[in-house]
Amino acid sequence: MTERRGYEVLASNLHRLVFERGTTLDEVARAAGITREQLDAICTGEIDPDLDVVYRIAQAVGVTGSELIAEPNYN
Repeated sequence: MTERRGYEVLASNLHRLVFERGTTLDEVARAAGITREQLDAICTGEIDPDLDVVYRIAQAVGVTGSELIAEPNYN
């Protein structure tokens, strides 16, 4: 298994959490105080968010910042 980049892990976790909670990326962006375009750019690695933004995104989906950026353990 290859190691994934941080933004790929964040994007994967974010999309899973959005699906599980029945919300939308637009709602997450709004709750985090960023635009949908900024959120998309973070998920594609175009923008490297500071910790405050990661924390606000995590809060918007109801997890901690460390949970949002943690590599899933499939064992």
